[in-house]
Amino acid sequence: MKRDPRHIHALMSSWIAGEISEVDALYLKQLIATDPEVLEAWEEFKHKFLPEDVHNGFLRYEDIPWLPAETITKKTPRKQIRNILLYVSVAAAMLTGVVAGILFYNRQAPTKAVVAAADNKNITLQLANGKTINLSQAQDKIQLAGAKLTNNGKALSYTLDGNNTGSNDAGAISKLTVPIGKDYKMFLADGSEIHLNSGTEVTLSLALKGSSREITVSGEAFLRVAPQAGRPFLVHTPHGTVQVLGTSFNVNTYDSGIVKVALVEGKVQFAGVTIQPGKEAVYTVEKGVQVQAFDEDETLGWQEGKYYFSDVTLQEIVNVLPRWYGTNVLIDNPKLAGEHFAGMMDRNKPITTFLDNLESARKIKYHFDNEGVLHLK
Repeated sequence: MKRDPRHIHALMSSWIAGEISEVDALYLKQLIATDPEVLEAWEEFKHKFLPEDVHNGFLRYEDIPWLPAETITKKTPRKQIRNILLYVSVAAAMLTGVVAGILFYNRQAPTKAVVAAADNKNITLQLANGKTINLSQAQDKIQLAGAKLTNNGKALSYTLDGNNTGSNDAGAISKLTVPIGKDYKMFLADGSEIHLNSGTEVTLSLALKGSSREITVSGEAFLRVAPQAGRPFLVHTPHGTVQVLGTSFNVNTYDSGIVKVALVEGKVQFAGVTIQPGKEAVYTVEKGVQVQAFDEDETLGWQEGKYYFSDVTLQEIVNVLPRWYGTNVLIDNPKLAGEHFAGMMDRNKPITTFLDNLESARKIKYHFDNEGVLHLK
């Protein structure tokens, strides 16, 4: 029987952390005794964590001889990096929610997160007539002209009725907005599904009338598109349109001048490039479109409230915090912005979990000023 390596590594992490149950401990012992691959993985795994690292949940690259910081991107094969990070991220989930390493790079001014915290805390649907419906309040049934909506505070579905034209609510363009710190699902009339990440807007006609089904995404969303012969699904972004023929994919427009389209299954076209499953098309103003493989954990983990990251700077992580926690951040010490991290952060845990462990392992101090801005130094 094929075993799930994630589950096995999670058991190993629980063992090291002293949190494993008697039943799981017995199961893991049996695997180690009977499966040579599990035994080898266990021998490698238990030596990767220093006692103090197990205590505070951080893994420091410079202390680990098998993974020097300078070889992370230059010498270590992608598959090996994924396996290493799997060990680390599972342990981080069990212990603290983040794993850290360090590199340095110099900047001379306080570094600010590029995403500002939004004032609006509610998920809203804005109709073409100017009416705004608060979807954060779990209204069961909502009647519109041409559509009946069902909302439970976490997802919206609807059915169409009558003749839907641009003159009624269902036929006109509406805008769904998900604020910072939340995510939300929308089930369309054609059977398609949209999962919106924090700080994301989608504009569309609920009726999806016409020869093509079209929406516009600003932020990040994962889509499962129901196939319809002769009616392509078009996703407009600031720098191009994704043409879909029934598929599952992620679109990310958070960063100005960059669009990322990652395909899980099916077939899509973006900026004249056909993307294959397991590949991601990245558009930048400077380089145009480049296609590369992507890590599903890192790209899609947000749907479960997880932010997986590998070999990214503290600045890159800080850019996520405003979207997830609604907190603006300043890195006051220029050296910190270039420190490199790998691991996982859990949006379901308070921001102080991340900050306390950051302070414990790297001696990075933090405080909130009178305006609620987070400072790191």
